[in-house]
Amino acid sequence: MPAPTTPSRESTEPPSSSSEPPSSSSEPPSSRPNPTPDTPPTPFRAAWPWVLCVVGLDYLSTLAYQPSIAFSAAGKLAPLVTILVAAVTVFLALPIYWYIAGRSPKGGGSTALLERVVPGWFGKLLLLVLLSFGAVDLVFTRTFSAATAAEHITHSPDPGWQRALDSAHRSGEGLRQQLPQWMRNLSDGAWNRQTVVTLIVLIIGTVVGVVFFKGYTRNFVRLAVLTVFVYLGMTLFIIGSGAVYLIEHPQLVDAWWADVWAGNWKPGMEAKPVAGWGAMLGHCLPLFPALALGLSGFELALMAMPLVRGKPEDDPEKPRGQIRNTRIVLTMAALTMSAYLLGSTLVTTVLIPPSALSTGGQAKYRALAYLAHGGKLSHGEPGTVLGDTFGITFGAIYDVSTVAILALAGLSFAMTLSLWIPPYLARLGMEFHWSVRFGFLVYLFTALKFAVTAYYGADVDAHRAAYLTGMLAVFGFGAFAAAVDVWQKRARFGWRKAFRVPPLFILALVVFALSLTWVIYQRPIGAAFAGGFILVTVVVSIMSRTWRSTELRFDGFVFADKVTEHEWARLKASDYPMLIPIRPGQTDLKQKEIEARTRHRIPGTTPIMLIQAEIADPSEFHQKPLVRIARENGRVVIHITRCCSVPHALAAAALEIGSAGAVPEVHFGWSAENPVTANLHFVMFGSGNVPWMVYTLIRRANVAEERKPRVSVA
Repeated sequence: MPAPTTPSRESTEPPSSSSEPPSSSSEPPSSRPNPTPDTPPTPFRAAWPWVLCVVGLDYLSTLAYQPSIAFSAAGKLAPLVTILVAAVTVFLALPIYWYIAGRSPKGGGSTALLERVVPGWFGKLLLLVLLSFGAVDLVFTRTFSAATAAEHITHSPDPGWQRALDSAHRSGEGLRQQLPQWMRNLSDGAWNRQTVVTLIVLIIGTVVGVVFFKGYTRNFVRLAVLTVFVYLGMTLFIIGSGAVYLIEHPQLVDAWWADVWAGNWKPGMEAKPVAGWGAMLGHCLPLFPALALGLSGFELALMAMPLVRGKPEDDPEKPRGQIRNTRIVLTMAALTMSAYLLGSTLVTTVLIPPSALSTGGQAKYRALAYLAHGGKLSHGEPGTVLGDTFGITFGAIYDVSTVAILALAGLSFAMTLSLWIPPYLARLGMEFHWSVRFGFLVYLFTALKFAVTAYYGADVDAHRAAYLTGMLAVFGFGAFAAAVDVWQKRARFGWRKAFRVPPLFILALVVFALSLTWVIYQRPIGAAFAGGFILVTVVVSIMSRTWRSTELRFDGFVFADKVTEHEWARLKASDYPMLIPIRPGQTDLKQKEIEARTRHRIPGTTPIMLIQAEIADPSEFHQKPLVRIARENGRVVIHITRCCSVPHALAAAALEIGSAGAVPEVHFGWSAENPVTANLHFVMFGSGNVPWMVYTLIRRANVAEERKPRVSVA
């Protein structure tokens, strides 16, 4: 894929903590270094049914493998556990994401909400953890989708496909034998049909992304609509034909139901009768996490929210029409997927022999395709009894549609996350402009996908476990962000603590947290990858923020009122502006002025301006401070709030004032602070070593030398 552009910081920027509504803004000088990369607005918006198809690429492609995975995990209990999956989808995940859609309408999803409700360094750490799990999701969504698509290709009973694969495998083996011995040794473990086909699917998907798609374009949406309609239509025909056959042969359902209560769930498993519905629920609940892939798709729907067309009269800050249509997308996706999951799992569990569902190469990872090809049914009849259409030709067409939706699912998810992760890394001070320009992250994740595929090869379960870990973590963080946001909102209105968080949100958080814990305990591969991402991300973040600490990181001033804006313009045009920084909370302004004039030998006839900068969230990297100019005790004071760094705010103010008129002077007093402590305070809390850092920032600013303010310390 091409290097993605990063969305504007305004898309997820938390509202100002100041009670003063900003009225206007001052753009930073054109020479300011390293501005935050912005993105152009979405080139077009689509009606919600078409966006539903884009979301469906990821969500509905789960049908390609979910019925088989359900049987592998739960045996003949699979339809009952799928009812739990549908219930969690409709009654827990859907309300959570309904809420998040209303709180982050610009496409940030749960990440934007989490960033807003948990500020500071702890919030940034949580954000890094979430982004790390998102990176795991990004990598393994592609590899798992490609590996599952390879299962459909390599195990299709179509003789034409098999002859082509055999010929390609022989040709590839011949080429491999001509390689040097050390290269053959490296490829011995990875050289098999499943791994090679998976790599080919990944390569084709990557090339398609590079050549044809620049994000969610009209052509991509059209292709998504066509693919989803064909796949859902054929899948509905298979499920419907199977359901009709079961209605005509109720003895098959009766036999399955008897096996469920008799405890005869899997081949070779000791049968133990179930005592009642309570015991049955107790058997089903621990199996839910293994089937949770059926929930995937909600976060993608919120990431694609800017694509949803709202109403022409929508307020850009609160687009009610767009929010409503996004909620329709979420609801339709949840209901459609739940119905398809229940139908497909019941039909495949009852009609396909357990041995076929458990054996690779038959129905494992491709249960619906097995029926489409007319595979042998559980009572010995050929699958063609479901209808005259079923057979090799219909199955081959269904394989093509399945591979298409799996390939596009991985591609659409990768495009979404590649637009999701970089903006947050930029705001954390982790992404350099050369990396944005060259699309470094895109190439990094592409290399990781190929490396993971080569390493794990045909082990679809390994890819699935990591994919499931990342997905459940994202759901858990979404529930956590929604719960904290509701708590904070209701706390402002004086709600009692016991009623501040809806029980549904708490239940969702518990369910996703326990499911994630269970998956990590069973298959820690996803957690290991996420831990590696977290470690690398934190280390790179510390190094890059330290390295970039002397960048101005300034996006302009916002003025609190028209009076401030007028006074600021007058100050820029003054003959000899002189700035005296003071600490927040300092009340004896007369004594401060006398002290400054005495130490710096400033005549009493020379006017001075007192300037005060206050820290808001030092964990932020870029800042757009709020300026208010007021007269206090007969003296003019410039108040700069919403800062992430005092030195950066003061340096930006001096440079801005000096952009026209006379160049100002900034006068500081000596500090008794330990230099090491001061520098650590500057990096962590944005308030240490102020005089030296202001001087350094001004010296390094990309401004003509004669326009740089002078800094004096006495």
